[in-house]
Amino acid sequence: MVNLKRLAVGVVFCLAPLWSGGVMAGLRAYSLPELEEMALKTHPALKVAGAEIKKSEAELRIARQYPNPEVEGLVSSQKALEGGTYGTGYTIGVSQTIEWPGRRGKKQEAARFGIDSSRQKLTQEQINVRARCRELYYRVLTDEQLVKITAENLESAKTLLGIAEKRVSLGESRPIELVKARVEFFSLEREYDKAKTTLAGDRQVLRQFMGSGLPADFALSGEGEVIEPVVPLKRWQEAAFDSHPLLAAQEAQVRQAESTLGAERQAWVPDVTVKFFHTQDVDLRATGGGLSIPLPLWNRKEGEAAKAAAAKSQADSELRLLKQDLETKLASQYSLYETARRQVESFKTAILKEATESLRVAQFSYEHGKTSLLELLDSRRVYRGTEQDYYKAMLDYRLARVELWRLAGGGVK
Repeated sequence: MVNLKRLAVGVVFCLAPLWSGGVMAGLRAYSLPELEEMALKTHPALKVAGAEIKKSEAELRIARQYPNPEVEGLVSSQKALEGGTYGTGYTIGVSQTIEWPGRRGKKQEAARFGIDSSRQKLTQEQINVRARCRELYYRVLTDEQLVKITAENLESAKTLLGIAEKRVSLGESRPIELVKARVEFFSLEREYDKAKTTLAGDRQVLRQFMGSGLPADFALSGEGEVIEPVVPLKRWQEAAFDSHPLLAAQEAQVRQAESTLGAERQAWVPDVTVKFFHTQDVDLRATGGGLSIPLPLWNRKEGEAAKAAAAKSQADSELRLLKQDLETKLASQYSLYETARRQVESFKTAILKEATESLRVAQFSYEHGKTSLLELLDSRRVYRGTEQDYYKAMLDYRLARVELWRLAGGGVK
């Protein structure tokens, strides 16, 4: 009887890992930086943002283009006033519109600010892709750890079930212990299947996110369970307001709106068209030139200027709203980050140690016949739940920090 108890305790206390050791052996393990680099090369969102940059660059080329010259030709049948001679006359004219340099410069300036805004939005998309990659990476790592724990617990329950069956058959234990052991085994079996399903689902999501870059049987290289030093909220806010891509993009849009407004305010001044002509009639030959200037009597571009002024005011308001929204989200996310961090620290400094000690005492008591198998299973269940809660808390901490990093526009430098 004592030997059986010692065997049960030994199995509960020292189990071989069933998941992380052998299943992934021989496979290439991808690190988080490698996954990020792969995602930045292939993710569709970055291609969309890249296309926006090309569109903005095309707008600059459009703003730099000059109006095309116009060529006009006239042919007529003519009769001379003296002599009645018939002949053919013609007129050839060339005209070129010349834009005012000030308005032309403002249009090009607005286009350059549009390029700056598009590039900053691409930077933000890169941050979003990296944040999503980190989230999926940490989820898969946590799933693997939870599968490992449930596999070890299932093996422990299987061994204890065999011991309970033998003890009941020998009359050393009541049948109720066998019933409890079976219930525990089937419960852990369902938990193990659920953990494997969750892992398979998260692995598939990560693989789809990475496109075709990951094989179906990919492995991940884990990170240490490190709790980074506390960074005050003020530093996160300063980092966000100093270099956040969305703020920089919106500021570029404000400047773009200012340049567009300046161009529209000058638009009432008409462009000048320079003309050159040559006329050949039956009794006249003439060559000359001239200027054509539209008179701004009915349309002084007031509507266009008002529209540009409204767009400038809207861009200013959106910038203030973005700063306010960013500050609010940072404060809220920092609170979640602090809470998750404290929970992980509590597990590391106290809860895990207490659960381990509680299991050790239960194992010792069971070995010396002071407690039943049911009480040992209860202690093991508490320890297992504590382990699982710890890794879930670690995942919450990592995800909270990733989101804080994303909201800060790339974190604290």
